[in-house]
Amino acid sequence: MSNRVYVGNLAWSVSWQDLKDHMRDAGDVQYSKVLTDRDGRSKGCGIVEFSTVEGAQDAIEKLTDTELKGRKIFVREDREDGKRGGGGAPRAPKAEASATTAEGGESKPDAVASSTTPATSSSSSDKVEGSQLFIGNLSWDTTWQELKDYFATVGDVQYSNVAVGRDGRKKGFGFIRFATKEEASAAIEKMNGVEFMGRNIEVRLDNKA
Repeated sequence: MSNRVYVGNLAWSVSWQDLKDHMRDAGDVQYSKVLTDRDGRSKGCGIVEFSTVEGAQDAIEKLTDTELKGRKIFVREDREDGKRGGGGAPRAPKAEASATTAEGGESKPDAVASSTTPATSSSSSDKVEGSQLFIGNLSWDTTWQELKDYFATVGDVQYSNVAVGRDGRKKGFGFIRFATKEEASAAIEKMNGVEFMGRNIEVRLDNKA
């Protein structure tokens, strides 16, 4: 457990200061950041760093499902250790490695994902039938990491991929694979038609998996 948390389902109008003020209910906030796209628009999620691990744990327990500017937020541990771009409160410079340089993969994503089949480093025998989903109507700004982060609120995401063409442009759809088919079913029930990064996404079983 780290002292950072990932905060999702933020209203587009939430600033890093709004986020910091809200999260102070759990502990001493050292840093807050609202993730933004290249145009400076909010992606609807952010990162908050507490001075202690206990503060982060309290935030997860106490602030999940609390309302911030009209939306119920979710809070979980930041598994990427905050290595994402975005606008936030000033602090000392720190070398950051991009977590979104590729559009598909698991621990070591491929540079360019297939336009039809998600790239994967695991063998097909590792797949559980009924555990892979097709995600449609994605925002052009969505990365595989953001897609994975969003669906990780439902279950254990084994694989995430955003399809891109040979020209490197995204195709507006992607794939998610869960550890179990039960988690995949829950994701369909909870996420289908829900707004993600400004679009109502389509979530269904990947019939070609």
